[in-house]
Amino acid sequence: MPKVTFFKLTEEKQKNLMDAAIYEFSNHSFNEVKISKIIKQANIPRSSFYDYFIDKEDLFMHLLSIIKETKQTYMAPYLQNTSSSFFDNFYNLLKAGAIFAAQHPDYEKLLYRLYEDKQLMHNLLEENQQSVISVYEELINSGINSGELRKDLDAKFVSRCIYHLSINLFINEFDKSREENLKDYFGEQAGKLLSLLKDGISLL
Repeated sequence: MPKVTFFKLTEEKQKNLMDAAIYEFSNHSFNEVKISKIIKQANIPRSSFYDYFIDKEDLFMHLLSIIKETKQTYMAPYLQNTSSSFFDNFYNLLKAGAIFAAQHPDYEKLLYRLYEDKQLMHNLLEENQQSVISVYEELINSGINSGELRKDLDAKFVSRCIYHLSINLFINEFDKSREENLKDYFGEQAGKLLSLLKDGISLL
């Protein structure tokens, strides 16, 4: 996380540095990103960078925290809604994610770059992954308790399946050709995933 000196910068200077970092991390893999390019674009000396962050990973983790906080503002209304059905809540969460992606394509590109590197993703996002899975598990248990979902469901297993399906649909399938239609693309994928969960694949 940033050092105290970073927060002493003006909002404009903080934004310039973050914008430069987002551009580099969204257009290059983590290992390809160079601090020299970030500080050149942000117009700050190298020594100042280390006054603000320990290293490149420290900066990257701060970016991820900004993305997480921003995305949570889209998700919060549905996470706090206990009156809707499981499927309505789940669809609304996916829809909120689609709107977030459409309105913040650079954030989505950055996450796409991260998910290209499975080991890095595991190292940096293991805690976040578990928190997302826990949200799904809570929704599933709520659906079980309300009688909407089968009582014999393994909530932990199903929540992990949903998480990994979502990652593959909404991150791993992302590419530049979809940037202009992210909301429509993610909305379509959300509908298909919801249908799979609700109706299954069997005719019996």
